[in-house]
Order: sequence, then C-alpha cells, then structure tokens
Amino acid sequence: MMCMCLLTWNAHMTYSILSFVNRLKQVIMSRRFFLYAHRFANAQFQRTLVFPSLPQPHELYHGLDDHKEMICGECTKVTEKQRTRPKGHRFIITADTQFGILMDGFAMNRPNWSQEIEISRKCVEQINAMEGEDRPLFVCVCGDLVDTESSFSGAIASWKKVMRGWERNLVFAQQVNDFKRVWSGLHPDIALVCLCGNHDVGNRPTKASIEHWTSSFGDEYLSFWVNGTFNICLNNCLFSNPTGATDLFDEQLRWMEEKLAYARENDATHIFVYGHFPWFLKHEDEADDELTSHSSAPSGWGPPGTKFEDGYFTIPYEYRKIAMTMFKKFDVTACFSGHFHQNVTALSSWGMPMIVTGPLSMNLHSSISHELSNGEVNGIGMRIVDVGQKGEFKHKWTLLDNEEEIFEHAIACCERQLMSEEKLVDALIQ
Repeated sequence: MMCMCLLTWNAHMTYSILSFVNRLKQVIMSRRFFLYAHRFANAQFQRTLVFPSLPQPHELYHGLDDHKEMICGECTKVTEKQRTRPKGHRFIITADTQFGILMDGFAMNRPNWSQEIEISRKCVEQINAMEGEDRPLFVCVCGDLVDTESSFSGAIASWKKVMRGWERNLVFAQQVNDFKRVWSGLHPDIALVCLCGNHDVGNRPTKASIEHWTSSFGDEYLSFWVNGTFNICLNNCLFSNPTGATDLFDEQLRWMEEKLAYARENDATHIFVYGHFPWFLKHEDEADDELTSHSSAPSGWGPPGTKFEDGYFTIPYEYRKIAMTMFKKFDVTACFSGHFHQNVTALSSWGMPMIVTGPLSMNLHSSISHELSNGEVNGIGMRIVDVGQKGEFKHKWTLLDNEEEIFEHAIACCERQLMSEEKLVDALIQ
C-alpha cells in the first residue's frame, strides 16, 4: 500500500513539474516576455547601452574579463567605436512625450492621457516607416517621458490637487507602463534611449525619486559609441537643482569628466551630449535673471494668460559653468535637450550648438521665439540628425504628419471630457 502511495505521489510530482515547465515555456515564448527585450533597463549594463546592432567596446564594461559572453556584441571584433559606415548615420531626437500634461490644463476629476498616447504612437509609426539611409540607428527621448512625478501637485487638474503622494505614484506608474507599451513598438532594429526629466524625477531630485525612475527605465545616465561618435546621456535635472542629492550630483560629474576624456583620448569623430534641461537659451554666460521673457500656453489650456518664465527652463549659471568648462575643454560637438516645449538653436562662444527640440505633447510659445527658433516652426514633431564626417552633422526639425489636426483634436477631447464631468456633477447636485 505504501509503495502504491509513493508511486502515486511521484506521478503527481512529475505531472506538476511538467505542468510548471510547460507554463514557463508559454510565458517565455509569449509576446509579453519579449516586449521589452533590448529596451529600457534590458538594454543597459554598467551605464552603457547594450543593443545587438550597436556592439560596444569591451573597455566600457568594467570587471567583465571572465564574462565577455554575457554582453551582446562583445564577441564581435568590430564595434561601434570604429567608423564602419563611411557615409555617416542618422538618429532621432524627441522630447517631452509627457503622458498627462494635456489634462493638466483642465480642472478634471479623472486622470486621462489617451491623447499623448496617440501622439507617441504616430511618432513611432513614422520612425518605423523610415527606410534605407533614412532609417535611424537610435532614438533618444530627452526627458519628461510622463507628467505625474509624485511631488507635482500644483496643476490645474483637480485630481492632482486632492491626491496624496502615494496616489499620484499610482498614476505615475500607469503613465510609465503606457509609455513603455507604446515605445516598445519601435522597430527592434532601432535602439531606444530614454532620459529622465523634472516631471520624471522632480524639480529637486532625490535619491528616492531617481531610484523610483531607474526601477522602470534603468540607468539615469549612460554612454555609448555609434559609428565612431561618442554619446553621453545625462541626468541634468541634477544640474538644475542638486541640493536633494549632492552625492549623486558629484558622482555623475566625475563620471561625465571621465567619459569626456575617454572620448577625446579615443579620437571620437563627434561627442554628443544629451539631457533634459537646456544648458542655455541664448548664450552660455546668460545670468539667471537675464531672461525676462515668458512662454505662453496654447489657447484653451489653463486659465487665459497662462504663461511661464523662460528663465525657469535653463540650468542655473552656478552649475552650468561647470559643465560648459568641461564641454569646451573636451570639444563637445553639440548638446541636445527638450524641456522648453519649443525649438531653439543657440551657439556657445566657441561654436558648440545647444539644440532644444520641441515636444511630443504640448507646445509653448516664447515672446522671443523669433530670436530663439532659428526659423523652425512650432508644433509637435521630432528632430532628425544626420552625422557626417568628423565634427560635421546636420539636423532638421520635422512635424508629425497632420500634427496641427492631432493637437487640435487632443485639446478638443480634453474640453469634451471636462464638459462631461461638469454635466455629471450638475446632475448629481440636482
């Protein structure tokens, strides 16, 4: 009898193990398992981008002498440190996808960011449709991926005012999930780099707020080679206000100087630096109170006359001059950013372009835009960057297809939702 029980138990255990293995196989082979392959944290190691078509040199991965096979492309003799595409290459800059910003201008009771989702979807579709020499090697989203970092509570949207921090964290988490779901639709042969903005880690980033973001997206600063160019991606929200995490600011500063020196020592054809905040809007020595202009929100968003000081959008001079000294010393080719929600092209005194890219959400309009925009129209779009010979590159701002119609539709949807909420409240009162 005991023998029969043992056989039955063994048979049950065998069946259970086989069932578990089969279920595990189903999970591994499912689309969900592969959804974020080579995306976000799964495309990074030791502050280096890891992507199949962009193999990185071994020296960027420290302490892996015995584990070279762990890194994608590590066994490849030719890496992106070499210039293997003599005609050059292309990459895309986008910024301020900011899932949730459009509803901030309306006194809504319920969070909604379906319009921002649709804008990003259209952008991903347009990028995926690029072919041949027009196809980019990577896309960089320069911060403010989403809107509702938990310290932001002053928006017009009623739900944001009444929610506590932990409740806003839940909204933030859903916005992050939606962003990742949409941008994972980028074709697998195009790398994706995501930077944090102030709406991702706060206007005064802390170790906790940064860790909250990195738990979803991976390293907040990293570097990588592409076709002989060296790319440095920063969390320059810490340069805007390092007081909440001074140790992390110092750590990133040391890392940045090391990477700039490394790029120059290894004869990078270009050094590109990416961040969320513009380092400056006119010139690198502009004082913190020099910009007296304002940027207006679009009609229909917020109370009439809603505007923001332009000086709010740049890095304070005290911290900017630290970065500018390094950028000049190591001859940085150009800096890219977002945050200003409109286009700017400025030059440093030694000729380094500061290129600010407009949003994939809501535009602002500066009272001095005619001085800042370099003739680029305001709208919803992306920046195409074509890299040529050593030190040479061209960039072009391009609007999304039917972008004006997209934005007008988005604002109209927000207005309709607000009206439906008001009608519901009136009905309940009556």
